[in-house]
Amino acid sequence: MQTAGDIPLLITSDNSSSERRITPSWTIGQLKSKLEAVTGVPPLSQKITLRVNQQGIPVEAADEENTQLATFPLAPYAELHVSPLI
Repeated sequence: MQTAGDIPLLITSDNSSSERRITPSWTIGQLKSKLEAVTGVPPLSQKITLRVNQQGIPVEAADEENTQLATFPLAPYAELHVSPLI
């Protein structure tokens, strides 16, 4: 379901690329769970980088279950790149 505050982002990984609407009130943990179906990378193995204005910003926090995505500089059609942890 889409809400007025949803932001369209480009989700990329080594295996896929698609556009998804992200809700800023989601936590990092919620996002990772949703991204598994898109990227095939399990939540505990995901490294997420937000690419805004050619800057790569790690999407991580000590408490991913309580840190909301709104704390990051989300912008329409920015890229969220998901890669497996090495």
